[in-house]
Amino acid sequence: MIVTVRTTTDARAKADALARGAVEARLVACAQISGPVTSVYHWQGAIETTEEWEVVFKTTEARYPALEAHLLAVHDYETPEILATRVTRVGEEYARWVERETSAAQEIEGPAHDERPFFVYGTLRPGAYNHDRFLAGRIGTEADAVLHGAVLYDGPGYPYVVPADGGRVVGTLLTPAPGAYGELFGLLDRLELPVGYERVAMDVVRVRDSARVSAWVFLAAPDAPLGAVIESGDWFSRP
Repeated sequence: MIVTVRTTTDARAKADALARGAVEARLVACAQISGPVTSVYHWQGAIETTEEWEVVFKTTEARYPALEAHLLAVHDYETPEILATRVTRVGEEYARWVERETSAAQEIEGPAHDERPFFVYGTLRPGAYNHDRFLAGRIGTEADAVLHGAVLYDGPGYPYVVPADGGRVVGTLLTPAPGAYGELFGLLDRLELPVGYERVAMDVVRVRDSARVSAWVFLAAPDAPLGAVIESGDWFSRP
């Protein structure tokens, strides 16, 4: 069954990132962007009017759950619009193309033998909106940490780290709960790699004891949509 899935966002660059990320992850066969459109809606007791861009994805019903999870992970809205509609009539060749493109997803490689912790610096940090959504029950310990030799950039919805002399990035070192490493490793790769990140092993400094710890860090891929530099190196202290 072919389905169309709609979402909206408040910037063209964000719409481009949502479309490209879903296509690259083989969650959809294609995505179409239109706008700007004017949205009028109730929010927190008031009527809001906002200029938005709409993204329409073409996928299969079997791939919808993974697409929904992906959009919830990467969208910067607290409650994003995600509307799926079953297509009752579709050209036979087009339907086969959608099914073929969305069934070609590559399996994520399994975890390395050395089970490194993860250094997170954006929406997965404790207190940020994706932490409890994706990490609850999977984390054993959390510790404040700093990555030296890198600069933090804002982006459409989430931040990116780029190696650079003299910079520093504030974040959290996450150690998976016993038995949860493989699950967490795969989950974070599925969340991060399709939307402009690449996973690299780097040394970070744990704040409480100044120990150097080798951790997985998701750095900006070469084509990541970088915004302005966050001078503080702390996403929670961005302007």
